[in-house]
Amino acid sequence: MKGKLFTVVLVCMMFGGGCKPAEEPASTAQSSSLSDSAKNKAYDIHEGFIKAERTFGTELFQYMSAQDGLKDNLLISPYSLQQMLMMTANGAAGDTLKEMKAALYLSDIHDSAINESSFGLMKRFESLTEGDLMTANAVWTRLETEPDFKQTIKQYFFGSVFKMDDNIKTAKNSISQWAAGQTKGRIDDIADHLSPKAVLVLINAVYFQAKWALPFDPNVSAEEHFFLPDGSAKKLLMMKQTARLAYLENDLFQAVKLPYEDQQLSFTLFLPKKTPASFMSLFTNQNIKAWDREFQPKTVKLSMPRFTLKGRYNVKYALRDMGLISVFSDADFSRMFTEGRGVSIDDVNHHTFIKVNESGTEAAAASSAEIVEAGLAPDVTLTANRPFFFAITDEQTTSLLFLGFVANPHE
Repeated sequence: MKGKLFTVVLVCMMFGGGCKPAEEPASTAQSSSLSDSAKNKAYDIHEGFIKAERTFGTELFQYMSAQDGLKDNLLISPYSLQQMLMMTANGAAGDTLKEMKAALYLSDIHDSAINESSFGLMKRFESLTEGDLMTANAVWTRLETEPDFKQTIKQYFFGSVFKMDDNIKTAKNSISQWAAGQTKGRIDDIADHLSPKAVLVLINAVYFQAKWALPFDPNVSAEEHFFLPDGSAKKLLMMKQTARLAYLENDLFQAVKLPYEDQQLSFTLFLPKKTPASFMSLFTNQNIKAWDREFQPKTVKLSMPRFTLKGRYNVKYALRDMGLISVFSDADFSRMFTEGRGVSIDDVNHHTFIKVNESGTEAAAASSAEIVEAGLAPDVTLTANRPFFFAITDEQTTSLLFLGFVANPHE
């Protein structure tokens, strides 16, 4: 059967100007009871590193959902956004670096431990027993970069550093072709809007391929109604299976974990019993972690739609409200270039895609930051025929790969 594919591309575009002078289901609940430090020790991942990613990701997800009012679909990649911002932070200094670490909830972790944790998480993803989850990084620059910055990108992010062509068309083609190669063609236009003023571009690409541990049988999928946020209904194909799965139900929601072949990777579906907004206010890292310990194996009669989501988000204002302020005006990226240059982030965009069907999942994301100069009897039934949330998680490290809200499934 066709496997699942996740592709994440994050881009940080640097321009000159405006900155300071240089200065298993049943076992899932059991494994979740282990401390983060115990699960991550083998990969030298600081115990606060994943907590920081999850806190940053859930807060950004909450902010963006509040702006939209949960009237439409939403999909972000906390892991990838964190990785892109951490790469950028390695070129920051002074108050800008402090601000970036605070916004990413990494203030209490030494810079070296942050980079070592990022390195360790990448090594963890290489260790999957089934499927692939790989990260690739690269930097294109027209200016001479600081040796320490270049070494950090190479050593801790496995990144390559390339000279960016002065011809904007050639630069676009080179960068987009690299991204397409790292994502098996899923993201092939990441540099289409590259500004002629760009002096540096950082790209992070993540490729994920895996299969469901328990694939859905396409022969039993059937057309049913899905109820939209406005109360109307649409007919679409619902996938069905009855299987032994990790399940949780309380006064707020029903939830089920769908494992991938590597049992440490999962897709968790949360179906609110009341309004999506009432659930979203509780969708925090602390609560998700507490809920995770309460899942128990049940025979679940599950129905869920095939769905495809596409999103294009400008997250500049969300990040600014979360504490990233000076990076958009009076930033200090003096550790990035050998010559003192005033640079600041002008815009941050995040493009995402996910497709879920009987055989698996295909997903992609792209983020850019532009910097400018100046058959069993069921115990329970879960029918996701109204808006629901989901999280795709590496259960071993608890890293949040994707968070999503399905308001209106599109095939």
